Amino acid sequence: MLMTPCPDQNLKANSSLSGVVQRGSYGEILRGTLADGASIDVTGILACFASVLPEKFVEFDNKQRGDALNLELYGYDYSQGVAIVQIRHAFRRYRNGYLNVHKDYVLVGQNEETREFFRHPVSAHAVHAAIRKDDLDPIAPVRGAQRWMWSVTDKQLSQGIRQGDILIVPAKSRPPLAEPIDATSVMVGRTHEIHASAFCRDKKGIVWAFAPTVRHTKGQHMKAYGDRDCWHSVRVGREAPTWEWGARLGD
Repeated sequence: MLMTPCPDQNLKANSSLSGVVQRGSYGEILRGTLADGASIDVTGILACFASVLPEKFVEFDNKQRGDALNLELYGYDYSQGVAIVQIRHAFRRYRNGYLNVHKDYVLVGQNEETREFFRHPVSAHAVHAAIRKDDLDPIAPVRGAQRWMWSVTDKQLSQGIRQGDILIVPAKSRPPLAEPIDATSVMVGRTHEIHASAFCRDKKGIVWAFAPTVRHTKGQHMKAYGDRDCWHSVRVGREAPTWEWGARLGD
């Protein structure tokens, strides 16, 4: 049985449906099986996210000058509805010249409200470090990329509440020496409006909110609610630098 390529968006984001995969020489997923016994359909998963991925092509002349673009699956989390994809651009500009290679790694998925697809460039180092730690788990590269995006630990990632590229992480107390922010709402990440009973900003510039509610101004995500009785750090997902084919798309 093949796993339906496009995941069920109604599953809880932190639920686990991991499995075991076989990887190629560079860490790419060749095949695998999820925990429920379903086979991972690599081609189908890439096809599911085709609207935010470039088309593959090979265009070389008789002097071997030209370009080729390929896609590989590196991570997959069915419960979150996201995948890690490598975009590999190989090109040669001169006869008998070197073959140059540019690689981008992107996290792809869907917005839960509009069902529009997004593409977010992530750290190649974070992806491969997660694979080296556990090369059998298809979810490991996803979580590695997300830890890098929000600069959090695995525990904070599991406890955090996500809205698009924003993660609010509960904490035992506000950070020491944080500067109060005199406001009832704060905008972060251009499109995420945070409402809370109190705000402050730590020395790293991270906004903290007490009992926050997060609203997306474009209506692409459901409202997110933090715990009513504690502080939360508000993490905006950072983006990795990219080459031509991996720039961010959507939110």
